[in-house]
Amino acid sequence: MTVRFNDHLLLWGIAVLQPASAADVLRFIKMVFPDAGKLPAVKDVRPTIDRWVEGGQLSRVHGKSRLYSVTAKGNHLMSVPLRRARDKARLFLLKEAHVAKVTASGDAPKRLAGDSPAETGSSDTQGARPISTAASPRDARLSVRAYWPRVVKQRQVGSEWRSPDTFFDLLSFPSVETLYSASDRPAAAGDLSITDLGLAIGISPRLLTSFIHKPHNHYREFTIGKRGGGERTISSPRLFLKTVQYWLLDYFLWQLPQHPSSHAYRHGASIVTNAEVHVGKKYVANVDVKDFFPSIRFEAVAQVLHSHGFGPKLAVAVARLTSLRDGLPQGAPTSPALSNAYLFNVDELMSQYCAAKGMDYTRYADDISFSGQDRNAIVQAIDELRKRLRERGLELNDKKTRIASSSGQQKVTGVVVNEKAQPPRKYRRRIRAMLHQAQVAPSAFTDPSGLTDRLAELRGHVSYLNAFPSLKNSPELERYRAVLRSFSK
Repeated sequence: MTVRFNDHLLLWGIAVLQPASAADVLRFIKMVFPDAGKLPAVKDVRPTIDRWVEGGQLSRVHGKSRLYSVTAKGNHLMSVPLRRARDKARLFLLKEAHVAKVTASGDAPKRLAGDSPAETGSSDTQGARPISTAASPRDARLSVRAYWPRVVKQRQVGSEWRSPDTFFDLLSFPSVETLYSASDRPAAAGDLSITDLGLAIGISPRLLTSFIHKPHNHYREFTIGKRGGGERTISSPRLFLKTVQYWLLDYFLWQLPQHPSSHAYRHGASIVTNAEVHVGKKYVANVDVKDFFPSIRFEAVAQVLHSHGFGPKLAVAVARLTSLRDGLPQGAPTSPALSNAYLFNVDELMSQYCAAKGMDYTRYADDISFSGQDRNAIVQAIDELRKRLRERGLELNDKKTRIASSSGQQKVTGVVVNEKAQPPRKYRRRIRAMLHQAQVAPSAFTDPSGLTDRLAELRGHVSYLNAFPSLKNSPELERYRAVLRSFSK
């Protein structure tokens, strides 16, 4: 199919790349449509862009670099098929921008994401550095503000892609004020509507509405086995919704509180740090919250967001975009941050209660642990927790409640804690057997027919063992590392 350059294609290119310059867009169109023929020069398209700015279809969001983003009027100027094509291309590029996100060094002030940063519209974020992306809900998140680079950086099509990037507070717009001026129905001051969110992300508000009203179309579901038996249903958002949820996480949910007693999904915490709190105690108890994520309701999420500075429309919109069947989906990247914020008060109250009784309390997602010297005190603490959880619509799974004494094996989130935090012997024997097999039959781990996943699995096990301070520099782990190094020669 031959594509010819016209005003519609120019507007589509700006909408896909925004914030973008005329030069960025022309290079991008040439890359995507190499058969489009000779394209006009930048000076030839500037009158059209200036006319759109004057008519309110575009907003000039960075004066020095002449960067433009599409307004609500500009969205309406595009036909429905053109908007759909824009959304598809834009979200694929944003997926890559998420991987390349940066965060300001040091502690960032916690604020509503609509508030402008000190360097709004500047050419770069001071002290920005690359950070790794969270690949699954079990990964930790940083409690500082992250920014996504302009998508032209991912395609290297911009006229100045080697220059410092421009990090806007709302991705497409440098401030909430400029976003309001681009919206035909802005929310009240300090709040954002679905229209505002669509403009900030650079996609159609109608697509966000589809995520809200037909969420089942945007998830894929499957089951995995539970550690203690049975199956767990995973609801994983599809690419477009997942990208939007990652954006909500990095631009809004980063500011939600995480209690120090909660060790899941928190940077610098892990199942090892969760277990170390309970080492050497006479009694260790483990309890489990039943149907953890699905039991945290949409209304409760909206209330938590509103209580932490989100405007009423923004709180409802974010809660809707991160919920499935009136609960948090197990598998969405936003569920961990929301669940930690929802249980912050429970963690605070239980930490204070246990400290007053000479006990320790930690939580790792739906796994909650107590430890101390008095068994009766631990039983009472579990009853107190049950009451606090019921106040928030959650229940304990009494079938999984266990209290172990120091005379037997005590485990917390799968880690033995009798004398020091370490993996169970059975697990270590299994890893030793895998390493032995890798030495005597290396082809089973490098066979091109598909068994290379076994090598990745082995590396994962060794990385897990390395998280234990008692094993980090041990001869046992060094032998494992030597085996893995032999595969890279």
